[in-house]
Amino acid sequence: MNNTTKLSFQRDGTPYSEQFNDIYFDSKSGYQQSEDIFIQGNNISNRLKRSDGHFVIAETGFGTGLNFLLTLQAYKQLQEQNPNTDFGKLSFISVEKFPLSKAQLAKSLKALPQLSIYTDLLLEQYPKFDVHSNQIKEFNASFFNNQVSLKVIINDATQGLSTIKSSKTGLVDAWYLDGFSPANNPEMWSEQLFSQIGRLSKNQASVTTFTVAGFVKRRLQQIGFRVEKKSHNGDREQILTGVFQQNPNTTKGYQLRPNIVKPQHVSIIGGGISSACAAYALTKQGIKVTLYCKDNALAQGASSNAIGALYPLLHQQDDDISLFYQQAFWRAKELYTEVSDQGFDFPHSWCGLLEVAYKESIVKRQEKFAELANWPTELIHKIDAEQASDIASITLTNGGLFMPNAGWIAPQPLVNQMINAAKATGRLKVNTDVLVNKIEQVHPIEDQTQKEKVHWRLITNKGNFDASVLVVCGGAEIIDADFIKQLPFTSVQGQVTSMKTNSRINTLSTVICHKGYLTPTSSASQHQGIHCIGATFKKNSVSTIATKEDDEFNLNMLSNCLPDLAKEINWTEQDISSRKARLRCMTPDHMPIVGAMPDIQKHIETYPHLAKDKNWKYNQAAPVVKNLYVMMGFGARGLCSAPLAADILSADLCGIPYSVNNEMLFNLSPNRFVIRDIVRRKI
Repeated sequence: MNNTTKLSFQRDGTPYSEQFNDIYFDSKSGYQQSEDIFIQGNNISNRLKRSDGHFVIAETGFGTGLNFLLTLQAYKQLQEQNPNTDFGKLSFISVEKFPLSKAQLAKSLKALPQLSIYTDLLLEQYPKFDVHSNQIKEFNASFFNNQVSLKVIINDATQGLSTIKSSKTGLVDAWYLDGFSPANNPEMWSEQLFSQIGRLSKNQASVTTFTVAGFVKRRLQQIGFRVEKKSHNGDREQILTGVFQQNPNTTKGYQLRPNIVKPQHVSIIGGGISSACAAYALTKQGIKVTLYCKDNALAQGASSNAIGALYPLLHQQDDDISLFYQQAFWRAKELYTEVSDQGFDFPHSWCGLLEVAYKESIVKRQEKFAELANWPTELIHKIDAEQASDIASITLTNGGLFMPNAGWIAPQPLVNQMINAAKATGRLKVNTDVLVNKIEQVHPIEDQTQKEKVHWRLITNKGNFDASVLVVCGGAEIIDADFIKQLPFTSVQGQVTSMKTNSRINTLSTVICHKGYLTPTSSASQHQGIHCIGATFKKNSVSTIATKEDDEFNLNMLSNCLPDLAKEINWTEQDISSRKARLRCMTPDHMPIVGAMPDIQKHIETYPHLAKDKNWKYNQAAPVVKNLYVMMGFGARGLCSAPLAADILSADLCGIPYSVNNEMLFNLSPNRFVIRDIVRRKI
C-alpha cells in the first residue's frame, strides 16, 4: 500500500506520527480524554438505550481504533447492565488514509491495557495491510453476534465519506471528528469534508471534536450544526460539540430559525416567571440583560399566587403536547433545584400530585391511561384509594393517577430568587415601575455605550429606552402591544381562593387535582396555614378584580368533585383568607410561543404555494422582524414550561444547540400560526 504510516513509539509506549508530528493519544489522559470528548460528549450510552433499532456513528481518522474500542466497551457495558434488553444494532464507520499495520496497531494498544479485551476482538479481524499494494479499499468486522459492525474505509476522509450512500433523511446519528489537528493536517479539514458531513447527517445528529479552531466551528455552522464550546478538564481546556438542527437543504425552510450574532446586551419586557427564566438563562451565557417591569415589584401578575403546582400535562398518547410538557417538567424541576442549591431558596415541596378519579368517566380514562403505559412510572402511575389516602395523609374515597416527582412552589419568592441568582452574575439590571406604552422599530444606529446597533425604542412612562435585541416576556396585559398583537394570543381570567387551614385538612401532604385543585399549606411566612383552591377560567376577560362569586365557584367546584372531602373540611366563606384574580396569556394550541417575531407579510409572499399544497418544498428560511423575540403564551403552566422555553431563547440568541428536536422547535415557533393560516387560506 502506498499510504504507509511512519510511526515511532515514545518511552511510555504510545505511538507518535512522524508524518504529522503529533501523538495518537496520551497514555496518561488519552483514554479518559477520548471517552470524555467522544463517548460522553455525544451521550452515546443514553442514546443507544433510546435508539429505534439502528444507531450509526461515523468517524474521521480511525488511527489506533481507540474511539471504536471505547464505543464497543460502552455497548458491552449497556448489555451487561440491562441483560433483558434487546439493544438495536450499532454501525461504526470510520475513514483512514494512513492505516496502521496489524503489528503497529497491536504495539500501540499495549499502552492501554484496560481495553485489552476489546483490543483482542479487534485484532482478531484486523487485516494485514501489504505496504506494496493498495488493493484493500476498506475492511469490515462484526462483534457481539453481529450487533455491532465496523467499516473502515481506506481513503482520504472526504473521498471516503463521498462513497457512502445515504437517504434524504441522512444516515449518521453521531460524529467523532478526530484525526490529527488542523494545524498538522489541514488537508483533511477541508470545506468538502464538511459538505459530506452535512449530506450524511440525520436531523439531531451530534458532533464532537477536540479542536476549537474558528474555521471548524464556522464550517459546522454553515452545514447546519448548532455549535457550542464546552470546558474540558483534560489537556484540552475546551472542546466543540454540536447538533444538526438547521439543515440549509431542508424542504421546510419556514422551520429554520434565524442566525444571529450573539448579542452583548438584551432588553426584556416583563416581570414574572417567564422573564425570570429568560434573564437567568441569558446571564448564564454571559449576556448583559436589562429587565423592564411595569409594576413596583416583580411577580405581581399571574406569578403572584400564593402557591402554584408544578406538574406536566399528559395525555394517554405520547402526542406533541404531552412530549413537550414532559420534557419541560423535568427541565423545570432541574432548574429550580439548581437555583435552590446555589443558596437562592424559596418555599417549595416535591410532595407529588394526585389526579383524583372523581367520576366514572375519569375512572375509565385513567384505566385506559394505565393500560397503555406510555409514560414511565416515575413520572405517573395509577394508585387506588387506600394508596392515595396514605400519600395524601388524609382520607380519600377515590384513587387516581399519581405523579411522584411533582409538587408545589411559591411563585413569587421563586421569581425573586431567580432574579437574585441572575443578578449575582453581575449582568442583570432590573427597572421597576416602567410601563412600556409603545414599541418602535428604528433604523439601526450605533450605540456607543454597548457597541451594538440599536434596533428598538421603548416609549415608556419613564422616558425612552433603546434596545439592540428586544425580548417580550409579558403576560396577557401586553397582547395588544405593537407587533405582539399580530400573534393569536388571548386573555383568560383565573381567580384563586386562599383558604385557612383547620385540623381536618392541615395534614394534607400532596397536591390534589380534580376539575380544579387543592394544595397543601405553604411554608412561606406570608402564606402560612393557607391552602389554595381554584381556579376559574373566564375566556377573553381582562378583569383582575376578584369577586365573592368566583370564591363561591371555587368552593362549589371542590364540593361537586370531592363531596366527601369537602364535607369533612367544612369550609365556608368565613374561612377565606384572601382572593386573587389574574390573567393568563393563552395560545390556540395550548403551547407557548418562543422565538423570533415573524414578518407575516413576507411569509405570505415567500410561501404562497402552501395554500395549494401544504407539502410544497421551500428552502427559504423564515422571514422575521430583526432582533425582536417573543416568549409568551404560557397559560396556567408557566412554572412548568418557562425554563425550557428560556433554554430555547438562549439557544436562539447564542447559536448553541437547542435542547428540543426540530419538530418540537417548530411546534413552539411564533410563525407556526402564520404557516397554518397560509395552508388554510386564512391569509
